[in-house]
Amino acid sequence: MSFPTVIYGSIKDRLNTTVAQVSPLGTRLILPDGRVFRYAKAGGTNLSIGQVMQEAVVTTGHTKDLAVAAAAPIGSSSVIVTNSTTAITANMYAEGYLFVNDEAGEGQLCTIKSHPAEATGSGNCVITIADEDALTIALSTISQVGLRKNLYKDVVVAPITVTGPPLGVTPCAVTANYYCWLQTWGPASVLTNGTLVLGKAVYPSVTTAGAVDPYLTNATATAGLEPVVGWVMSIGASTEYSLVFLTLAP
Repeated sequence: MSFPTVIYGSIKDRLNTTVAQVSPLGTRLILPDGRVFRYAKAGGTNLSIGQVMQEAVVTTGHTKDLAVAAAAPIGSSSVIVTNSTTAITANMYAEGYLFVNDEAGEGQLCTIKSHPAEATGSGNCVITIADEDALTIALSTISQVGLRKNLYKDVVVAPITVTGPPLGVTPCAVTANYYCWLQTWGPASVLTNGTLVLGKAVYPSVTTAGAVDPYLTNATATAGLEPVVGWVMSIGASTEYSLVFLTLAP
């Protein structure tokens, strides 16, 4: 079964939330006025309207250096990974990525199709790769890999200590574990921290989760260590909402 990767929708489509998945994660929704949204899944906490979301926090033990339990030749559509001390739940990495971080086959990145659960720390988990993304370089038992969720799976409110890239802004409230749209481009109403400046950049707040900070008061951003969320169009007071032209993903 195939799905469109770009949907041209009506203005109200951005507000659709569902308990069941209806599109691939990351699908692009374009509204008649040019605003852009990406299809996402909320994590285990309810999300409020107008807040900045970020990628799910990386799972401890799955970041890199997972052992490959059996050699996998060029063209293989599965990789057997020896799990770390952190459990893998069924399909937690579906639509996400397996990347080879060291040794034979290093540098490859493959899209994950599916996998079973693996609760034990030393058990093996068969990671099935998407059919069109099979290995182009063989792996051996000295290869080391990492696993990462899809950018838009289990998104969380951007915390004051950055643990992943900002992805978009919620156009409506979203129930925990529901599928939704996150706005990534164009005018958006965004929770504000501090005094914004017209035409200047805003960044994920370092003092208020889910909000944006102005350039002049965010020392981390001033040092070039924070990603730009967008540019100020109209200013709301601190703790209120401002109109920001988002520049996260066109």
